[in-house]
Amino acid sequence: MLKLKNGQIKAGYRITLPESWHEKVVNFGKISNCPYVFTIVDIFKCDRETYYICEGERKEKCKMIKIAITDVVVRYILGQEVPDSNVGFYFKEYLPIEDTAILITDVRNPSQIIPAILNVECELVELRKESVITLTFKINNMGDEGKADVKYYSIGTRKSTWKFLYHEDESYMSDNERTFKDTMVHKEHVIKSCAKLARYLEREGAVEHAKLLMQRAEEHDNSKINCIDEVMALSRIINDKTSLKDASESLSPIKKDAIALHWKHNSHHPEHFASAMDMSKLDIMEMCCDWHARSTQYKTDFLPYVEQRQKNRFHFPEWMFQEIWHYCKVLASEI
Repeated sequence: MLKLKNGQIKAGYRITLPESWHEKVVNFGKISNCPYVFTIVDIFKCDRETYYICEGERKEKCKMIKIAITDVVVRYILGQEVPDSNVGFYFKEYLPIEDTAILITDVRNPSQIIPAILNVECELVELRKESVITLTFKINNMGDEGKADVKYYSIGTRKSTWKFLYHEDESYMSDNERTFKDTMVHKEHVIKSCAKLARYLEREGAVEHAKLLMQRAEEHDNSKINCIDEVMALSRIINDKTSLKDASESLSPIKKDAIALHWKHNSHHPEHFASAMDMSKLDIMEMCCDWHARSTQYKTDFLPYVEQRQKNRFHFPEWMFQEIWHYCKVLASEI
């Protein structure tokens, strides 16, 4: 991570664009002969944002290139890299390395958490009556694809902290943050499991089902991210994973109560329906991929786990279980 540069940044500072940022400027502005090195020539404050207007160092007879860089981006470029930890830092003082998955937690309301990725993006900004290509950081919400400026999470009453989403150290994470982490890790496993079953479906000619299954994979368990009530309920049981690792372990009344809202929001769970026989073919496929993903995540013996759960929990009709068993065997295969 980076500790942002403090103090005044003045005209005359030279800024060297990283390769990926240079490429973004070139593509966004369709600029040929775009330089990598820029010099701050002017500073403009507007709407609680500070813009550093920069001119590119150019070769003879080349057109002068002008861009703007927001305050936090300049401080990021000039910042100092420090060892990663997962205690939680303020956006105003620290930033994760670009493209790092993070959890953003509202200081005033710790139940409000956003899984996101920090990216630098180009946009056109009107500065001194001129449209200027501007580099600014955006927070890309991994839950609903929304975007917001870093400033949104660092000023006024919206002050927020961030932690690394996939950091090994969870000791500094709240139960809510652990729930978000578990959900995002699980979703990655589900996408892989659905992709495996989708490849089989395509080979069998069920192309449309394969396509729809992958759409479901992308949306799988999004309610765990977007519904605060569901997050709060599941956070009560996030530290007890015995039923996910041991098929002989039954769900306690406390667990059933905590998961009830999630079942209500997601049709890939039999408990969503008055009768499991009301599940659609896609519901069943997603359910099998969900089980396989959890098995991969927690390293359980998949098929024996499914057999045990059929006996002690689900009790699907035999004709229905044969379809489920078929998909599970495909998922368990080496192909």
